[in-house]
Amino acid sequence: MTNIAPNKVIHTAVSAPGAGKTQAFIAQIPSLLSAGRSIILALPTLDLTDSFVSRLPAGLLHRVINSTTCDHVGSELKTALKKRANHLIITTHQSIFAVRPNLLWGWTLVIDELPPVADFPAFPFEPSELDQLLVNAVEQGGRLHIREGCAGAIETSLATFKAVSAGAERTSMLSKEGARIYECLKDGHPVFIDSEISNGNRYVRAIVESSCWDTFAAADEVHVLAASVIGSQFDDFAQVHGVTYARSDFTPAFDGYTSVVTIYPVMPKGRNYSKSAVTMTTHGSGAMDQQKQGELQVIDEILKAVLKRTTGTPLLFSNNWASFRWLQRSAVHRCSIDSRGLNEYQGETDAILLFGGNPSPSDQLALEFLATKYGRDFRKGFIVSRLLEPSLQAVTRTAVRDRNNTKPIRLFVQDGRVAEYLVSTYMPDAVIDWSLSEICPVKEDRRTTPDARKPRVYELFAQGKKNAEIVRLTGVHRNTLPSWREDWRLGRAA
Repeated sequence: MTNIAPNKVIHTAVSAPGAGKTQAFIAQIPSLLSAGRSIILALPTLDLTDSFVSRLPAGLLHRVINSTTCDHVGSELKTALKKRANHLIITTHQSIFAVRPNLLWGWTLVIDELPPVADFPAFPFEPSELDQLLVNAVEQGGRLHIREGCAGAIETSLATFKAVSAGAERTSMLSKEGARIYECLKDGHPVFIDSEISNGNRYVRAIVESSCWDTFAAADEVHVLAASVIGSQFDDFAQVHGVTYARSDFTPAFDGYTSVVTIYPVMPKGRNYSKSAVTMTTHGSGAMDQQKQGELQVIDEILKAVLKRTTGTPLLFSNNWASFRWLQRSAVHRCSIDSRGLNEYQGETDAILLFGGNPSPSDQLALEFLATKYGRDFRKGFIVSRLLEPSLQAVTRTAVRDRNNTKPIRLFVQDGRVAEYLVSTYMPDAVIDWSLSEICPVKEDRRTTPDARKPRVYELFAQGKKNAEIVRLTGVHRNTLPSWREDWRLGRAA
């Protein structure tokens, strides 16, 4: 068997959303094919496929392989990569990273937008659900492992679950969450089980690192088209895997957005947007799960204040838990937080961003595990990929991407982190206006009051105690510990 040196270089076409990265790639496809290249393009969503295909030169031969064109995507893609009957294949991120990496030998791989490189699934399991999970898994030292001799039973359980999900007249004892955990165990990902919480449930969580790096290493050449790479979660793992970057020939020229932009953070200076901060009821005491019918939360009052300043029909990006029952449908365009490819609202000048991206307590534990494993901080990259980059993508769905736009652009964003990121990337001339944050009903964070238990908790951190034991010894809520641990680490580094 011929040994092929792994490819450790990714060519990056980094430019602003709407700058023309995809078009720059499309313009070069005919010459690349004429030169004998075989190209496979992976798109992040199915919705982007039709748009991409419609922009290809007339008569250019290509093949689309995804769940809309065939029933068995994996086998179809495998055959197409082997036979090379088509020298331009269009598929999805999910599909290309599911095939064997060595099938990419001899192919130029183009990835539109950064692919996900890590996932931290976490689910609360009731005692009865957990008992079912533990039929084929065993708890050891805070982790779950496949019971000896039960690997085949897990495979069978997953096959049954998939058959039932597809409509087969069979019965599966696995829940969707249980199947996800079994998948993680089967694939060798670390799975953790936390201590029992107040309602008797226990969280089971996993850390899933993408195998995309093996795919990149196998391809002849890799190009990634993205708005940002450096500082992202993708970048964190690229460094872990020894990947370097080179400038892609598909990088378009970009002179900057020409619109006049004003950015309005809704949180006061120095305060980060979070679910806990905006789901408090406006009378000041209850959190989201204590909300009485008819009561408004802080996020409702924020949106009402913002709408008084908007024109047209603004784009609204928010989490699903923000129901806004009082909001008339015609008042806004409600958009998905993953807004890549959302191009039908370029006539609108205002965007409202009311979604979060901070790590949950479970995410924080996963980030701590990765920090220990690799000896580097992953939290900043998490924030970039889960909050800052999606916010950039969201605000650039507006008329700001229209070079002929002369109307002022108003962007109502979560907090100063997002505002500064927009200015530091592609909107250097934007003005940050804090006036809205001064009238929004965001109450003082009572957690700023010093907690007398913190010194003891810091001592236990230094002793290497696990969070579950610290909770038992001090009574501090488990959700508080990740932020305290981060403060403790920063204090040690100072």
